[in-house]
Amino acid sequence: MSEKQKRLEYLVEYLNKCCDEYYNKNNPSISDAEYDKLFDELSALEKELGIFMPNSPTARAGYEVLSELKKVKHNIPLLSLEKTKSVAEVYNFVLKNDGYLGLKMDGLTVKIVYKNGELFEASTRGDGEVGEDITHNAKVFKNVPKKLPKNIDLTVSGEAFIDISTFERINENIENDEDKYSTPRNLASGSVRQLDSEICAKRGVSFFPFNVLEGFEEVDSKSQKLNMLQNLGFDRLPTKNITKENTVEQIEKYIFELKDIATQKGYPIDGVVFTFDSVSFSKEQGRTSHHFKDGIAFKFGDPQFKTTLKNIEWNISRTGQLTPIAQFEAVEIDNTIVEKASLHNMSFIEELKLKIGDEILVSKRNMIIPHIEENLSFDENEEYTLDYPKLCPVCSEPTKINITQLQENPVKVLYCVNEHCAGRKIKKFTHFVSKQAMNIEGLSEETLKKFIANKFIKNLVDIFSLGSFKEQIISMEGFGEKSFENLISSIENAKNTRLSNYLVAMNIPLLGKNGAGVIEQKFSGSYEEFLGAVKSGYDFCEIDGFGEIMSREINKWFANEENMAEFCEIAKLLIFEEVEKAELDENNMFFEKTVVITGSFDDFSRDELGEKLKKYGAKVTSSVSKKTDFVLCGEKAGSKLTKAQSLGVRVISQDDLLSIFEQL
Repeated sequence: MSEKQKRLEYLVEYLNKCCDEYYNKNNPSISDAEYDKLFDELSALEKELGIFMPNSPTARAGYEVLSELKKVKHNIPLLSLEKTKSVAEVYNFVLKNDGYLGLKMDGLTVKIVYKNGELFEASTRGDGEVGEDITHNAKVFKNVPKKLPKNIDLTVSGEAFIDISTFERINENIENDEDKYSTPRNLASGSVRQLDSEICAKRGVSFFPFNVLEGFEEVDSKSQKLNMLQNLGFDRLPTKNITKENTVEQIEKYIFELKDIATQKGYPIDGVVFTFDSVSFSKEQGRTSHHFKDGIAFKFGDPQFKTTLKNIEWNISRTGQLTPIAQFEAVEIDNTIVEKASLHNMSFIEELKLKIGDEILVSKRNMIIPHIEENLSFDENEEYTLDYPKLCPVCSEPTKINITQLQENPVKVLYCVNEHCAGRKIKKFTHFVSKQAMNIEGLSEETLKKFIANKFIKNLVDIFSLGSFKEQIISMEGFGEKSFENLISSIENAKNTRLSNYLVAMNIPLLGKNGAGVIEQKFSGSYEEFLGAVKSGYDFCEIDGFGEIMSREINKWFANEENMAEFCEIAKLLIFEEVEKAELDENNMFFEKTVVITGSFDDFSRDELGEKLKKYGAKVTSSVSKKTDFVLCGEKAGSKLTKAQSLGVRVISQDDLLSIFEQL
């Protein structure tokens, strides 16, 4: 990358920071004259180099909002690679021909097409043959040029990702633990597939090209092509050249040098990839239905560290569930200090027989999520009784233990019995405004607490009347005219919603995003049709995938007069989007079959896979039983795989699944 390109990238980043300080924080760090001077320098550089970045302050965003993501058929399949956890297997691959190691980014594979130098089309990998059109979002990726300095045709594939610091910042602004994103990959996947490109832009999606699919045909070196992309304005994927002369030890050294680079830069990765450098040699290797044979992916295990359990604190959710959080002596993992991890529920603690003072093994799964792997002080002959809070740590009312049978094994969960607990109430408000519910930005848990303390909000419906408190709000610390206007705009936008979002927002027991989506399809998104069914005592067991427990809990919630009154009062302010019922191919193998998804998948998140299966008419459930038709099995499948095998349920691997999708 030339010095002028580096200067251009610096000016884009620095001037965006100055804009944020000026418009959002009311605390400018440079004068208007200094800003104008740097702005003019950036404009001149862009014209000289012919590189125009989508997040440049010289550009006008031109955000797009779509009604749906259209399908895109890939003329060149976007397939996976064979995987290994053995450096020796990578070495055996290297012996065939020279190549290079590159970071295996943990995001979403994307293809970008340029025609005559203009960004023409971008699409997700999908099932390798057909993806989704995300052109509107690719135009706002942080480091994807909308126009190239040369009027050429070009097709590149690469990884759209969100760096770890951005992921952590976004999660920090989500007060409700239940609504936080589990991994940067999940956040990137959801962001890239947003219908509103402004949402994608705000989340700071980046892109690393890792292959040139079409273009630069005169060049036979993949690494040289990556260098040429860098000269066009793309960022360069960190790589290490490998030759047949390198030993296993040298290859292992290069692998962990790349891992260190990712850690220092804050890149989310789950391994490295070796690929042959020669394009012609790569083509000679051929492919299977699942992967090309010109490379191999080396996947990391999760390193584990010893520490000591200091305490277990219990955090309350909107449902009253008390989630245990382990506090332990701080350990450094991947250059970050880790001292807390979720313990999920009482059963998880009892399985590990955890008690204060125990020596434990801690990891960061996928280099992101802290997790307690093992209790080194475990003694199977020792009698164990979990010491849990008998009174709620927030309201001091009694707690109770619920045992849920929704999973294949009974799970013990602790609850606060006080429906008016202050802790439950604030979590309820936080959940209502969260992204998967009403999606009202600007109302963090701390902001809601302030609004409640100032009596701007007493009930959920009051959120929609915050505009009447303008003078009081803009005088509060952290608020100004601009932030108030943004908040009111977000509230107004939230009034146009879907039935599924509203059902999720209202905190109905056992009804999550998937269940709400099924109800939405059943009633074509009609609030009136759904409400009429509820009032007439509708049996939700008639809906595939809804059992007696869920049906009873939904009807019990609506039978409560306070709940029903609040549900109807808020709905009067909303406009519900109609949803067309999906037309299903009744001849596909998943139609009306009960499917369980377990483990992690390279090409889909579990939510994405569940949604895809529902489009084929499958009933996606969480537990394996004799009624289960298929178990879709990814990596680290665990007990669900074991139970499926014991019951003789058909297990479909992720490799087989991709082949099946190709034929549907």
